[in-house]
Amino acid sequence: MKFLATVLLIVLAAARASAARPASVQGDYAEVRSGEVYTCGCLYSSEMVTAGREAILVWKISDGQYLGATLAGVKVAAVVVGETNLGAYPGSRRAALYLDGITSEGQQQALLALWKHEYGSVLGEIKAVHTMPFSFELTGETVHVAIPGVADVQARKAKVPEDAHPGSFLWYGPFTTLRESFLATALHYEYSGADFQHQWIDLMPAIRGYVGKFALDTPEWF
Repeated sequence: MKFLATVLLIVLAAARASAARPASVQGDYAEVRSGEVYTCGCLYSSEMVTAGREAILVWKISDGQYLGATLAGVKVAAVVVGETNLGAYPGSRRAALYLDGITSEGQQQALLALWKHEYGSVLGEIKAVHTMPFSFELTGETVHVAIPGVADVQARKAKVPEDAHPGSFLWYGPFTTLRESFLATALHYEYSGADFQHQWIDLMPAIRGYVGKFALDTPEWF
């Protein structure tokens, strides 16, 4: 009995140590939404109930693994549509995911498990998952995301106060914790996919999002 008890303690200690060991997944991130995050009070008040219900979020993983699967080189794009303003209310929402760089079923399952765990409240119900190539180019202070036949996002680092309305304030933070981030002025924001009942295009420059570095530290079991 003493021997069995000792073995059990060793197994439990190993499990705790494994659970505490972080699996860091990190890379570049960009988001643009249909409502302005830095604007004047009047526009904020109107958009809080009439806009901000759509967003495009993109991750480019530079390093990391999860559930034994290497995720470096994988890109994830999420088109999120909610019933209310995504930044102001916790209402129901749906998302279509686009995955680039997936090389195996196990890798895709690990990626989806991690994203549901970390971003479940942001994404809501995952309506569809598409595996297809797309581009995420981050050069200095400019970003361009192009999902062929689906979405096109072009943005640059915001110039404050030049890009903002007089009397503007910061109303919304990014959808995820970021490092080395900056406010982004969207120059082209378009969605023409088929997963939702509406499509959109906005060519009016406005401070609609963020660009930065993300890092996830989550326990991994072996």
